[in-house]
Amino acid sequence: MPNEQKMGLYLAANNIIQNPGYLEALREQIGLNLVIIGFCGEISPEVQALTPYDGLPPSDECMRSLVCQHIDGTPTTVCFDSAQHALGPTVPIEGHDKEMREAIRRAHDVGLEVWLLGEAWTADGWNNLMYCPSQDRINRWYKALFVDIASNYDVEGLDISHVRFPMTSHPRGMFLCSCDNCAHAAAEMGYDMPQMIADIYDALERLKRTDAERLVEIAKSAMGPFDFMQLLGMKLGIVQWFKFKSELIASKFARFRDAVHAAAGNDFIFGADTYPASLSMFAGHNHALWADFSDFASPLLAHADIFQLGTIVVWAQFLQRTLPALSEADALQIVYRLTGYDSLDMPTAINDFLLGDITKGFSQNHDCEFRNVPLKDLLLLDMAKARLYLPKDIPSYPIIQGGGFPHDWPRELIQEVISGAEQLGHQGVILQGTKSLVDFDLKDAAFW
Repeated sequence: MPNEQKMGLYLAANNIIQNPGYLEALREQIGLNLVIIGFCGEISPEVQALTPYDGLPPSDECMRSLVCQHIDGTPTTVCFDSAQHALGPTVPIEGHDKEMREAIRRAHDVGLEVWLLGEAWTADGWNNLMYCPSQDRINRWYKALFVDIASNYDVEGLDISHVRFPMTSHPRGMFLCSCDNCAHAAAEMGYDMPQMIADIYDALERLKRTDAERLVEIAKSAMGPFDFMQLLGMKLGIVQWFKFKSELIASKFARFRDAVHAAAGNDFIFGADTYPASLSMFAGHNHALWADFSDFASPLLAHADIFQLGTIVVWAQFLQRTLPALSEADALQIVYRLTGYDSLDMPTAINDFLLGDITKGFSQNHDCEFRNVPLKDLLLLDMAKARLYLPKDIPSYPIIQGGGFPHDWPRELIQEVISGAEQLGHQGVILQGTKSLVDFDLKDAAFW
């Protein structure tokens, strides 16, 4: 059913169990035909035995050996909280198998397609905790895990999130991973890890020596990425770095898909969401490769505050720290040019984004995404790019807010975005929350 027009929704199993009539209301009022239930079941003892952890919970020493390494040689993070109650990467110790199976049955009884939601390498985007995608013991775990889920539950597909490097609003995540395993993988793929790292540091030093006024003048004349590269005299390694990361993710995940299809059949749907197209290469996502490893694409646009807007703000702040002569407005304009958002009527001051301290989580300003930002235009721009960059034959379902944590988009905006997705050639949308679209007294409103 991959080419059917979809109206999907992320839900936790207990949302379905505790809210009789909810799925029927969604089917009738918004045409829901797909529900993606967060995996909360149990995995087999054979898969549990493959955990790369050295115990439950794993030791800090074990975790340091599993997580990615920054190009400065340090672990991506020393905060391992997400692993303290897990059987292995991204799988909690305590499952609710009976509840999940009942939720699957109820969704099927209503006539809905059901996928399960899992996670991959990036386990904690806020703390940059990412398991190394080049380590065999980690990938054996994920391969066995996904095959186990696909084989043991009566569902039509698996949707795996966090198949990427950490958020670009946390720039440290863009410079993972440089461990020995990744260096070996890079060499096998034709890349030189030490040279890529040297070229990244060279670009940083060149930026520090750049004349701020000259940079602003070039930015005002419709500066693009290649203009920036010429100005800084960037070397090939910095381009190869992001190319390597995206090819590494694609090649490893393709093995998972092959194994799932071998176990559950070629009609079983297995794939991943995509980072916003304007920033995707920085997170290890090359849309042009998507059909090589995924049965669908889901451009992730439901969190504009922490993805697009947060990235714009922290990159502008980085430019100002590096080149103190840059004004805030000029730093923002340079970022808009580099990311392709310069065609939009974007803020000229960082405070106008209303994000607060984004390192502490979602913004507490629940209207920050649309009070001073042309949110609809921003979403449509990234949806247009995604559909153009993706292979024509792969179905695409943008992920958008339908009303729920953390931000309630206005109903009119949501409807316009859904209509825009169809006009741009996407095959439907997947919602996070429904409060803005459906009048239903929903108990326990978490969407996964």
